[in-house]
Amino acid sequence: MLHMRDDVAATDDPESHLLQIATGWDVAGLRPEEFPAEMWPDILARYPRLGFGDEFVSCFEDQASRKPGSAAAGSIANDAAARIKANPLDG
Repeated sequence: MLHMRDDVAATDDPESHLLQIATGWDVAGLRPEEFPAEMWPDILARYPRLGFGDEFVSCFEDQASRKPGSAAAGSIANDAAARIKANPLDG
């Protein structure tokens, strides 16, 4: 699983929790159960991916190479690129 930070509980910080859930789904397809599958076609029609995953991986890998001690570098070392490229939103 792709995690850059610890989970944020909705009871602790609702806005951060929502951002974490939505970003994880958008970037790596995490927690798809939070988003009803019947809504996916409408969401993707309104907001097409347009190579988002590949572009995100490219930027992530660039940051990882420039900042070897960063969270991005740790994620890339833990095969984040494969998980991002396997996002069901891009399939």
